[in-house]
Amino acid sequence: MAYSVPHGSLGTIRHPMVWLRDQSFKEHMKPGKQSVSAEIITVGHELLQGNILNTNARFLGRELTGLGFTVKRQVSCPDQVTEIRDCLKEALGRSQLVILSGGLGPTPDDVTREGVASCFHVPLVLSEAQFARIKWFYKKFRRQSVPDLVREEALYPQNAVPLINRYGIALGFYLVVDTSLVVVLPGVPSELENMFHQLVRPLLRSRFGCFKRGLQLVVKMVGISEPEVMRRLGDRFVSPLFQFGIYPECGEITIRIRSHQPAILQSLIKKIKTLLDDFVYAYEDVSLGAVIGKILTRKKATLSVAESCTGGLLSSHITTIPGASRYFKGGLTAYANEVKKECLGISEVLLTRRGAVSQRVALEMAKKIRSKLKTTYGLGVTGIAGPSGGVRKKPVGLVYIALATPKKNHVWAHRFFGDRIQIQTRVVTQALEYLWREIR
Repeated sequence: MAYSVPHGSLGTIRHPMVWLRDQSFKEHMKPGKQSVSAEIITVGHELLQGNILNTNARFLGRELTGLGFTVKRQVSCPDQVTEIRDCLKEALGRSQLVILSGGLGPTPDDVTREGVASCFHVPLVLSEAQFARIKWFYKKFRRQSVPDLVREEALYPQNAVPLINRYGIALGFYLVVDTSLVVVLPGVPSELENMFHQLVRPLLRSRFGCFKRGLQLVVKMVGISEPEVMRRLGDRFVSPLFQFGIYPECGEITIRIRSHQPAILQSLIKKIKTLLDDFVYAYEDVSLGAVIGKILTRKKATLSVAESCTGGLLSSHITTIPGASRYFKGGLTAYANEVKKECLGISEVLLTRRGAVSQRVALEMAKKIRSKLKTTYGLGVTGIAGPSGGVRKKPVGLVYIALATPKKNHVWAHRFFGDRIQIQTRVVTQALEYLWREIR
């Protein structure tokens, strides 16, 4: 490795910017290279112990793949200098791009910068630019001087180039080792994502812009199972000419196909449209809620929601879309019977005779919310999400979904299986599917 020198001595270490301009690096990335291998290292005990979801690995994997890199491995390691050092050394032995995230904070267990410096036997130095931002932040928002621990967040290995963090406090950095590039980013997802888009993507395109990017076809489906999708596609659909993956998730199916040949993807789109078009809501990586939002906006139609067993999850799925206020008037989480009576106007007689979980109550919820909020469409959902509360006639997973429209009202009964979160998610997907089929 280019920076392997005796401990405590900088020897003849060359600055990373020199290496980025070096001919050996350019020759390695000469035109015609199909792909570049990449590896993601996420640092933190909390990741290994399952205390938090590793969204950074998912984000980086998706972004790197979209840029044409071949992600060979995703590795998580604990907050230990030796572990970080060893993981980085192993990754550099097999990958041309290594991205690390996490462990750049101010606490004693944040030792990623030390682990990287240890890998190359170099000291840490202060980024005056990042430290100036930290001092400005503390003066403006904390109204105190910068604690000594926080000052460490502006440190970086001497053989690296700083990546100024304008979205937080911890400094990022990158360095070059022979023909490989190492990028180190903070673990806070919002900071990592912003820095990746603003700083890392241009760096990667500048240094690895000569290889051929793969093309991706994404097919998003609802209302069909994974085995049924494969039955319809047939045994001969999958081929060595392209990379195929199918991913089921709580009522939805996603197909991802990659190829370097556009003609192959165009041919596959035609086949999929012939065999599965009735279930496909998008040929791009978007949510069902986003597609519904576009349709409602185009038709100048509006939507309101009254939900019980989903506890606001249906409204949440709709309002996570930017600009949802153009078509979504509002939602009511009518969990208790008192709310159904007082806020929606559902009669106590109906609730007593049929019960809150019933076809008639679901239909009334949809009709009442549509009338009260004066919307084009109204969705009503009531059921038993479990794990308790079920009886023989009304078991856990029994759900009624109703849709009120200007012309006709609909109501459907379902029995969903899974834990509480799975049932709620499947109910939301099913309700959105019914709405999508009504308005598309």
